[in-house]
Amino acid sequence: MLERDNDLSPTLAETARRRADLREALVEVEQASSRPAVGREPEWTKEVLLRLEGLAHAIDEHIQITERTDGLYDEISAKAPHLATKIDALREEHPVLRERAKALITRLQTTPVGPAWPLRDARDELQRLLGQIVRHRQLGSDLVWEA
Repeated sequence: MLERDNDLSPTLAETARRRADLREALVEVEQASSRPAVGREPEWTKEVLLRLEGLAHAIDEHIQITERTDGLYDEISAKAPHLATKIDALREEHPVLRERAKALITRLQTTPVGPAWPLRDARDELQRLLGQIVRHRQLGSDLVWEA
């Protein structure tokens, strides 16, 4: 797949751009969730929700570029079929990441942060999602390097 001399296929180049977008969306959610919230929960929620919606969009774009016909996973499979198990594992994480992001968006839209959903718990859920995405990105990076 990669000649280790930075010779990128068009698919890999697009994947790298999407990867950067996903990283930026992760950072934006982390920054928003880390801002002061006590006493300003509605404003905090609004900002986190906006950034989380951006992250959900970036996840969808990531899934599209990797799983589409002739996408990254097809390209890797053609050049390095021995990596099929790793591709399958990453592919299986996609619906989980998508659903966790959408579930958090829905919860932020329907459950006020406060007594019913303590701020600490809301932040913990956001951090767990971000951690899963970071891990997924690391495994994807390893896959591309191996290919």
